[in-house]
Amino acid sequence: MTTDTSLDWRFLLKGKISDDILELKDARGNNYFDCMNTDLLIYFEKNISNKPWANQLALYMVVSLTRNLSPKTIQDVLKALSNRFDDLFVHYALQDTKEFNPDIHMYAYLKNEVLSNHSIDQKARFLRYYVAAEAYVKRWVRNNISPDKRSVFQDFQLQTPTFDRREFNLEKQATELAQHTRKLETSAITPMLPQLRAEGHFRKNQVMRLRNKLKEVIAAAEQNSWSLPVAFDYEESNGDKFYFNLWDKPSFVLAHRDQFTQSSVKAATSQTGAYSSENNETFVEFIRSERSSDGSEGDGLWFLELIKEDVLGLWSQNKNEAELQKRLNFLRQWGYCGERNETNPVPFYTRHKGVLGQSTFISKFQSKAQGILFHIEPIYVAVTFGYFALNLFTSSGIRMNELLQIAYSQACVVVADDNNHTPPRKSFMFRLIPKGRDEAENFYVHEDIFKLMLEIIQLLREHYKLNKNEPIPSVKYENESRKHMFGYDRYLFQYNGKSFDTDVIQATLCFLLHGIVMQTDEGGQVNIKAHLLRHAFATHAVQTEKLPIDIVKEILHQKNIEVTGYYSQPTHGQIGQAVSDLHDNWMSYIDIQQGILRSPEELQRFYKEYSDKVGTMSKVVGGICTTDAVCPTKMACMGCAAKVPRPEFKTEIHQFLEWAVDSEKRFKTLNLPLEAKKMKLVQSRARNELKEIELVEKYVKDEKYDPTVRINKQR
Repeated sequence: MTTDTSLDWRFLLKGKISDDILELKDARGNNYFDCMNTDLLIYFEKNISNKPWANQLALYMVVSLTRNLSPKTIQDVLKALSNRFDDLFVHYALQDTKEFNPDIHMYAYLKNEVLSNHSIDQKARFLRYYVAAEAYVKRWVRNNISPDKRSVFQDFQLQTPTFDRREFNLEKQATELAQHTRKLETSAITPMLPQLRAEGHFRKNQVMRLRNKLKEVIAAAEQNSWSLPVAFDYEESNGDKFYFNLWDKPSFVLAHRDQFTQSSVKAATSQTGAYSSENNETFVEFIRSERSSDGSEGDGLWFLELIKEDVLGLWSQNKNEAELQKRLNFLRQWGYCGERNETNPVPFYTRHKGVLGQSTFISKFQSKAQGILFHIEPIYVAVTFGYFALNLFTSSGIRMNELLQIAYSQACVVVADDNNHTPPRKSFMFRLIPKGRDEAENFYVHEDIFKLMLEIIQLLREHYKLNKNEPIPSVKYENESRKHMFGYDRYLFQYNGKSFDTDVIQATLCFLLHGIVMQTDEGGQVNIKAHLLRHAFATHAVQTEKLPIDIVKEILHQKNIEVTGYYSQPTHGQIGQAVSDLHDNWMSYIDIQQGILRSPEELQRFYKEYSDKVGTMSKVVGGICTTDAVCPTKMACMGCAAKVPRPEFKTEIHQFLEWAVDSEKRFKTLNLPLEAKKMKLVQSRARNELKEIELVEKYVKDEKYDPTVRINKQR
């Protein structure tokens, strides 16, 4: 968010809120509205300034500014309060804030006597924000407004509720419900982490191929001076054939002249103004997809339905009620309305130029096309960054604010040589400051993460038109929650001269993974979020791979082991499997609900025992070990979450699996059921690793696939 003093906000808001509020100044004589965040003022002017409660929330903005709250926090409060006022004023047919009585209207709302379709979280947030805003404003007026003017400001304050808040246990209910929902969602996605990474990779490959083929077509059109449109097609790796048209603005208008005004057609013919070379743009139209085997309709690109349903960006603007409802139904079906059941959610809005968003021309004239229009470059950018983020979230459990800190600098990106081993090996890590700390710590990753990072660097070099030796730009850190801690750096997550905030990452994740069915036990579709992936990583590490909880705590860089325990609680599916295993063999019972908490003395003993055997990037059976900590599985590497299975070591896993099968038979013969059960578990983990390697092999093969494009300049 930015502050822009070039606009006279007092002039723009004059007549919409009281002059007494507009002219408030701090102790140095600075007007508060001159110092306020521009994005916050834009939101207020657009959404609240014409409401009956505009004065109350304008005064709250001033008070929040004196408390140094972030603009995002202030906007969240404004939005929550204004939306609930909207609902209550409509329901009770209120016209003025003097008619609003919290002891009547708010009380009935909290008791679920009215607007019962609202969630517990919506009610809890309204109560929390209302009570806090009322108290803060009242205290500020008492301490900062002269006694002779307090009566004026009394009308600008929220009315004080007299009911006992303790009568409503909404916060606890909301927390418990949120935790219940989180575990349901975690249960749905934890078994799918390898598949999510694999599907993300396939989709990245698809977009990369289309981008490369489009470059070939554009180059051929320029070289041969072909007039647009140019039709082209190619066969995808799955056997589907994709058909496209290449357009620019003038060619599209002229080809659809019966749907445009005469002035637009004339401008396109002369190619001036909006259609001049500096304002022109090329884009593609997806026509159809057909299966090469039988000519039937193919799957097409996964994101096409998002464009067809018109839910990218700020989709709710200029829509009538029927159009709004149609799009809301689509988003609700795919789980994008969230726990708070947002009125008009924008899951695919990055608020960042050049990332995912489409041009005004395409958005405006999409309905005039036979197929589906889109620019590939912002989609390519979104998918590339989204896939990199997905891999970090699912392989390390990294937090969002830690992800956004990654900078392409020697202080952050570290490749360390460990010469204590023969041959020497390398450790790959990011040096980042975890939540609640003020010193950088090591975040170990596999070499593949660094390879993906180099793809991002190449993308940025192309975007900024840098030569091989030029560094990527140094940009300002934009994530609001930790903006005070970081300044300018060569942050990896950046584009168009601006670093990303959380909205960009969330939108690219949603876009990359859209359409993958992930349903909870209650039948709800899961909307992937960064923090949910962190929960899934922790749950998988503790419950499936049996990493000790204190080791997972260090991997997640958490201070409190109880928090790690909550993150890694068993899912419903894991509990069900444990019960099934228990019935199979009572002797093999393992209490999965208890974390293994080891004392420091025990850790030291383990460290001495294994320090000469383990370490980051050690070669183990079937893969590479990525932990620099104590071996979490006492050298039982098969299935360990700290190991990265590698295709080149697949034979080792097959041999290990054969040994485990033979061992199970031998233990059964010797009447050792517990040992036989252990071998059965080892087999399951080996087969899981083979499945993961199979996915890796598929997307590596897919990445190398380079189809031949067929160009037909005659449309």
